[in-house]
Amino acid sequence: MYNKLLPLLLILISSSLCFAQRVHEEEYENKIAIGISGGTNGGGIDVSRNINKHFNGSLGLNYFKINDFTRQVAVDGKQLKSTVNVEMVNIDLRLEYLPFVNSSFKVVAGLAYMTSNGVRVIGQYASDVTLGEMTIESEDIGEIRFDAEWKQITPYFGIGLGRAVPKNRIGFGFDIGTYYIGKPNVQFTGTSMLSEMNSQEEQLAKNMEDYNWFPVFKLRLAVRIN
Repeated sequence: MYNKLLPLLLILISSSLCFAQRVHEEEYENKIAIGISGGTNGGGIDVSRNINKHFNGSLGLNYFKINDFTRQVAVDGKQLKSTVNVEMVNIDLRLEYLPFVNSSFKVVAGLAYMTSNGVRVIGQYASDVTLGEMTIESEDIGEIRFDAEWKQITPYFGIGLGRAVPKNRIGFGFDIGTYYIGKPNVQFTGTSMLSEMNSQEEQLAKNMEDYNWFPVFKLRLAVRIN
């Protein structure tokens, strides 16, 4: 009697587990989450939607800015002042693939539209310069201005842990990846007594041709809203 009931009991248990798993997977589909993040590409906010158990899609906005960061360095006994401005604003669309159903490991690919993606550095003497018996005011010496801008449409590739749409109400994750930003458009100019520096623009642009990648490390908090 028991020998006949045991196989039947195992079949019932197995069927119940499969049904529960199927219901859980169906409950996870078509979910939406809002995420906030921070990393090397600044602060961000995104809206993500679960497509199925292997794919999630995200639309996000990222903002990074350094405004008038000033530093002085001594060169040949004279103080030089540099002022740095960086601004990166992008809207990105990403698709993440989760190859393992029971793991949050993911492979991510996407495109970003860079509404702003540039660096500006201005260098000048921090004080007047004395040459022999002659003193030249720093304003009369002039300044060196460096500008670099990268292309607007940039692909993204990366990996990470943590679903864009978490299975639970709240989820944490991180991404490691890179934007392919291409070689920059460079402008290098000097004013007043430093105007001869303009001739170095072509060489500087050539030296920066390999600066094609922008690394990304990002931490993210996601809240599922349904």
